[in-house]
Amino acid sequence: MAIALMVGVAACNNDSNNSTPGEATVKVHMTDAPADFSEVNVDVQAITLMPADSTEGTSEIDLGAHAGVYNLLELTNGLDTLLANKNIPAGKYSQIRVKLGTDNSLVMNGNTYSMKVPSGSSSGLKLQLNADFVGGVTYDILMDFDAARSIVALGNGGFNLKPVIRVSTEATSGSIKGMVNPANTEGVVYAISPSMDTLSTYVDTVSGSFMLRGVPADVYTVEVDPATDSGFSKQSVDNVKVVEGTQTDVGTIDLTTQSSGTAQ
Repeated sequence: MAIALMVGVAACNNDSNNSTPGEATVKVHMTDAPADFSEVNVDVQAITLMPADSTEGTSEIDLGAHAGVYNLLELTNGLDTLLANKNIPAGKYSQIRVKLGTDNSLVMNGNTYSMKVPSGSSSGLKLQLNADFVGGVTYDILMDFDAARSIVALGNGGFNLKPVIRVSTEATSGSIKGMVNPANTEGVVYAISPSMDTLSTYVDTVSGSFMLRGVPADVYTVEVDPATDSGFSKQSVDNVKVVEGTQTDVGTIDLTTQSSGTAQ
């Protein structure tokens, strides 16, 4: 399953965090898009920010990440986990870096496979951020791993982890939410841009709700793809406009049975 992976930075209003006028507060979250595995476990050890005017290996700011192993597949459909929360000097930052440990694995067909990280394990995965943090403002940095594209199968039956990550900011992106009826079709929701860039998430099988976060401003086709054995056809909503810093609600998308309607 091909899915986009995002790291998003979201500008929020001033809140109760005790940052000074010369400081910004950054909160680092991690989320994921669907993949055809039971578990994709990533060992996060450290997260740092690189100021725009710093040189390699100097002036990095350690965000004090909550180190641990995180199952990416528990972080879909708008869910995330807070990895770090820290006040930093206001200013421009060029990169966010994520250092991974060695305890990375995936579960597929009941079997657990260890995954090696061929690069970036020592210096960290370097992700372009290019953000200007204003003093007294709180920013959410959203890291959304593309589990499906990040896993590389090897000829010997093993796997490597080569993280595919896309960076965006909530200040320059929005979100799409809605409902699917019926809920229990194990559906996947896609937001497809005119350039065919695709974001996706699962439909909640109890409530039928879904949410796509960190969506770049554009006009999208939102498509619901139920499981093949659900008996329901694909349905789509055209001309869904996403505006920076806002949430677009597409309402309820009613699925039709394969006998009463055709896939759109």
